[in-house]
Amino acid sequence: MAEIVATIGVRQAQQPVEVFFIDESHFTNEPYVQRGWCRKGQQVKVPTPTRRQSATLFGALHLRTQRFYWKRATRGTSKLFLEFLHQLHQRFPEALLILILDNATIHRSLAVKRFLTQHDWVVLEHLAPYSPEFNPIERFWQWLKAKVYGATAFATIDDVINRVRQLVWHYHEGWLTSTIHFDFTDYQSIL
Repeated sequence: MAEIVATIGVRQAQQPVEVFFIDESHFTNEPYVQRGWCRKGQQVKVPTPTRRQSATLFGALHLRTQRFYWKRATRGTSKLFLEFLHQLHQRFPEALLILILDNATIHRSLAVKRFLTQHDWVVLEHLAPYSPEFNPIERFWQWLKAKVYGATAFATIDDVINRVRQLVWHYHEGWLTSTIHFDFTDYQSIL
């Protein structure tokens, strides 16, 4: 972590920098049952959709503002990941985008390496393997899935995505009754 923070500090002195925590998550219209209760001797029936549908969401949590940017995709591929990077660049065209992310294969593919050599507006900083605790977006996904699914069954993936859209909107507007708090103590020196 200290190395990533030091690298970002050096780059901030050279030009405007925007730091994001990046990850992708998989959503489905199947029930997301975590735990529950029922009366003794009664079995709870969880309704399931007739057809399973899924989508991958690419997400970016902005360090400075804690805004969440996202893109829906049919699956998580390097090509779709690069499209998401272009979307972020359109939002912040003047800044160097420093993206802190895990070591997933779609983040380290040959296409991504080629892309990085051709574009100087983006830098990827990979976290140590198996260290999701240093990436606050992991906590955001956990919170979002718990809020989206709750005890609800969805007929289609579009219903799930509409619920995601609604929750992200409420998150940005500060309209949530239960908020999420991120631990940015490791990154305080670059804020």
